[in-house]
Amino acid sequence: MAALTAIINSHVFGAAPRSREFLAYIVSEQVAGRGDRLTEHAVARHALGRSEFDGRLDSSVRVQAKRLRTALARYYKAEGSGDTVRISLPVGSYRPAIARFLPDRFGLSSDDEAVVAVLQFDADGAESLLISATMCDAIAGRLADFPGLQVVGPASVAHGEVGAASLALGARFVLQGTVSIADASVLLEATLTDAFSGDVVHHASESTPRGAFDAMWLEDRWSAAIAGQIGDSTGVIFRSDLRRRQHPDATVYAARLAYTDYVMKGTSESVAAAADALDRALEGGRHADLLAMRGAVHNAQMNQGDAPHSPESHLRCAEALAHEALADDPHCAHAYLVLGGAAWQSQQWDMAHSHSAQAVRLAPFHPTVLMSAGNVMALAGDWEGGLQVMRRGFRLNPLHPGYAHAVPAIACLVAGDDAGALAEACMIHAPGQLWGPLYRSLALAGLGYLEQARAEMSQVLEIQPSFLDDPAGYFTSSARLSPAQLQTLLAHFEPFIADRPG
Repeated sequence: MAALTAIINSHVFGAAPRSREFLAYIVSEQVAGRGDRLTEHAVARHALGRSEFDGRLDSSVRVQAKRLRTALARYYKAEGSGDTVRISLPVGSYRPAIARFLPDRFGLSSDDEAVVAVLQFDADGAESLLISATMCDAIAGRLADFPGLQVVGPASVAHGEVGAASLALGARFVLQGTVSIADASVLLEATLTDAFSGDVVHHASESTPRGAFDAMWLEDRWSAAIAGQIGDSTGVIFRSDLRRRQHPDATVYAARLAYTDYVMKGTSESVAAAADALDRALEGGRHADLLAMRGAVHNAQMNQGDAPHSPESHLRCAEALAHEALADDPHCAHAYLVLGGAAWQSQQWDMAHSHSAQAVRLAPFHPTVLMSAGNVMALAGDWEGGLQVMRRGFRLNPLHPGYAHAVPAIACLVAGDDAGALAEACMIHAPGQLWGPLYRSLALAGLGYLEQARAEMSQVLEIQPSFLDDPAGYFTSSARLSPAQLQTLLAHFEPFIADRPG
């Protein structure tokens, strides 16, 4: 009611008495619990003073509803831009939608964040309605954990009214869906739409037996997966914006996109671009997640032997940025990832594992955190534990780049699972890197397919001609291996060593 009072007392509505009366009536009825009675005839009689009304001949209510939507749009673009409760009128309905709107949740301008509205999913009964409410709350809560996103809702808006929801809630992306129960199964569907372009950028559906369905499954699996695929660093929002290069003038958002590009590609060019973009963004404010991103890029620059700085300089910068991020936000999981990565670079295996495990505890539903932490945990010697963490990350967001399968391939090799290693290695896509052909060659050799193995190894030698001079050094420089695990790996090289002249 306070939001309604602010609107009807505004300059925009001061010049539109009919829209003011229309809005006051429908909002009052909705708040009083009589929203289901808001028909065209009721609005004509009580809001417009038409005691006799025939909608077949009189379009005045529909015309006034359109004027009201226009007035609300003007209000929220100006006087009401900071309102935290927003009212809209979906097209084709006289029942208003009322939802919370949290601008500037991270202390950044809206141009530096993608705004996502979560709408209550449609439900076909009391049980479905309860599932919908639980699921939407869980999705909104999970999305709020992802940096760079501003979350609105859950809000009640008529299904399909993406444009109305976007306008009323100030959101570019709108998530809606359905929950239905048929026979012995529960069908869940979710669709994310870019309201600016009208494109559906993500759709997910799943049918689950009612007997296997519970609140924990709903929150920890399906809702977490939907949120992860949408809001993750490699999720659909950042990936779609990366393709279209949205928000070119928003420094912080541009830095997030550059970071996503680095995570997706891992090339020296993408690393350098991310470093430049993050340095510019940090000039405007040293937020914890940006500091952690820059620290991660320093670790990547150290890996790639960035010429302007020594490896030790990159390592010190990464650690300093991570500690600064934790001083700003002690729960910043990405900062612990940076510390874990720096310790891994220094072969401080136990410390690397400890920092990475802490990141998992702080962000158990963040796919990129899980992937990165699991990677370091495995390389630090906890192969099975690290692989389990990575699999959770893949389950929550299957959109991770192909090179993320490199460490699972090694984990399978050291465990003697050559078939599993080949399956993982076949999903590695990292142009210019030897990981894919190397792990495919070793798995093929272990399975006895020597001709194909030699073809893959020839690609490795094109990238690094001296690789077979010291294969043990390659693995021990980046992974903690027991003597038995190292011997298992080196046994795969016997056919290639035998092929060498002399």
